[in-house]
Amino acid sequence: MEDASERQSPASILVVDDSRVSGRKLVKAATALGHKAYHVSDGVKALEVLQRGPIDVVLLDIVMPDMDGYEVLKAMKADAALRDIPVIVVSSLDDEIGSVARAIELGAEDFLPKNFEPAILRARVNSSLVRKRFRDRELDYFRDIERLTQAAQVIENGAFRPDEMDVDTVAARPDPLGRLAAVFRGLAEEIYDRERRADLTVRTLRGTLLVLAAGSIFGVAPALGRLAFGISVPPLGLVFWANLLAAILCIIFSVARSGIPRLHIGDLRFLLLWAIILGGFYQVFTVVISSHVEATMIALIGSSRGFMVFLLAAIFGLEAASLRRFLGLGIGFAAVALVLLLQGLSGDGNALVWLAAALVLPFLLSLHTLLMASRPKHLDAAITVGLMMTLSTALILPAAIAQDALFLPSPSFGEREMLIVALGVSSAIALVLALDLVSTAGAVFAGQMAYSQTLAGIIWGMVFLDENLSVFAWGSLALVILGFWLVEPKRVGEDFRITLRLRDRGRREKG
Repeated sequence: MEDASERQSPASILVVDDSRVSGRKLVKAATALGHKAYHVSDGVKALEVLQRGPIDVVLLDIVMPDMDGYEVLKAMKADAALRDIPVIVVSSLDDEIGSVARAIELGAEDFLPKNFEPAILRARVNSSLVRKRFRDRELDYFRDIERLTQAAQVIENGAFRPDEMDVDTVAARPDPLGRLAAVFRGLAEEIYDRERRADLTVRTLRGTLLVLAAGSIFGVAPALGRLAFGISVPPLGLVFWANLLAAILCIIFSVARSGIPRLHIGDLRFLLLWAIILGGFYQVFTVVISSHVEATMIALIGSSRGFMVFLLAAIFGLEAASLRRFLGLGIGFAAVALVLLLQGLSGDGNALVWLAAALVLPFLLSLHTLLMASRPKHLDAAITVGLMMTLSTALILPAAIAQDALFLPSPSFGEREMLIVALGVSSAIALVLALDLVSTAGAVFAGQMAYSQTLAGIIWGMVFLDENLSVFAWGSLALVILGFWLVEPKRVGEDFRITLRLRDRGRREKG
């Protein structure tokens, strides 16, 4: 039961009576009891008022034109938002006892005679308010139980974030249900934090392995380009056939695994832009520049890609800028610039020009890294690479024909054909891994691939071409790594929805 102070707290009372005199009398009597009272003269207006705002009690006359009290009662009980508002029928007890009985059968809470005593009005209104407020608390309790039940179902379904469970208001209740909700919320947050940390660890480890794998395979391209120069293979022809091979391999692999993909018009814009940047410019420039610059030097210059990715990410607001980070950026670029300057001055007149031109390669790879974050999510990595490489061959073909650089591979499978296969297969694998890396860890994290690519490029140059870096170049590489440490690239993406795999779940449901 409620105490006296709650029973006497002000309420909103709606008086529905077509008699102005009777209506004013009821309003005045209700106001004298400390309540707020409103008067309407017919049932239609009464329902409009009830729909607009909270009403605690309705004093309802039965006999009214247009829409009588019975129809108002039926409409209220049919509306989930209105059915729990108590209705007190106002009636002349002697003449309308049958009408009152019918109204109570339709859901009226009580009745009040036309010639009422203030004490009777107070008793009937207070009694109705007690039941109304008890019912409100009961409904709130049931709603909070429903919230907890839904939150439990969210966790059981296996993908949730604590802020999506909507149990904070339940946990604020000063009763056992509130304490249960608080414990439930704490357990959910503990599970979420534990799984988030595990997820970040796994994704960081997977991202690191992908960085090493993709970078190692990417790093072979300059060495292959220099080998192609040594046997006079036309760069455009080499890139055309290598890209065509990569496209065929990726498309066959994807279709065999996932079936024919569904392409959207919007996908072509991404694929065409990526084909121009990577399948076209980067692949061709790599082969051309490799004919004038040692593969190990191209690899060292390529380490600036990590800084370029961070710089572009900072410009576009993907990374937070700071004094320490820009200090690291400056050290890294200064180390690369010093290598270019000293190496260029020690060579012939064109050496510095070609070394400077080699900076185009990490810049194109930086654009490629950020662009990969926008790839169509409904296309898997293999088909995305395959379609991009297909477009790139279409773009390269006219230029290769115009320069008489297009050749037919020999059935005897000589050195030229081996280079085509090596470049095509390595490009396909490296790009699929790079797309997976960006999806797993984010574009900025993927920028670290520049350093595994640099080390791999140096090693490939030493293995295939007997090239060596000077002690000074190795020192510059150490400065590059120091600069990247100061830049502090962020970890894998923090956007995380917990995914719990409930073991034997199907078996339990069947049982």
